[in-house]
Amino acid sequence: MRIWKTLAAVGFAFGVFGMAWGLSAQEPESRVFELRVYKAVDGKRADLSDRFRDHTAAMFERAGMENIGYWNAATGDDTDDTFIYMLGYPTLEARDEMWARLGEDPEFQRIIISAERSEDRALVDTIDARMLVPTEFSAIR
Repeated sequence: MRIWKTLAAVGFAFGVFGMAWGLSAQEPESRVFELRVYKAVDGKRADLSDRFRDHTAAMFERAGMENIGYWNAATGDDTDDTFIYMLGYPTLEARDEMWARLGEDPEFQRIIISAERSEDRALVDTIDARMLVPTEFSAIR
């Protein structure tokens, strides 16, 4: 009888450790990324870039967003007016929550929203935003 109890305990232990190992070996869900391509108001790309450097990137960070990178276009149409950036989020749901939080930020309202609603101070003409999910072989996940 004692041997059966020992074997049962050993079997149970292997089951628990096996399940723990299996769960730890699972790859976590990939983050999601947002690629945003801005066409600046004619001749205002430098001002837009400055605003991101001086204000917007920090606001994104405070809202929980991950600043992946910022670029000026070097080739293609509208090169002189194209500003591109990428943000990272843990999930699509988190992205929505972070943008809602950002929209409530008084500094964001004062510096970004009020400027973009003003015909005289607006820096952005158009925005193309795309959500991206990395492939399993992508270096960035």
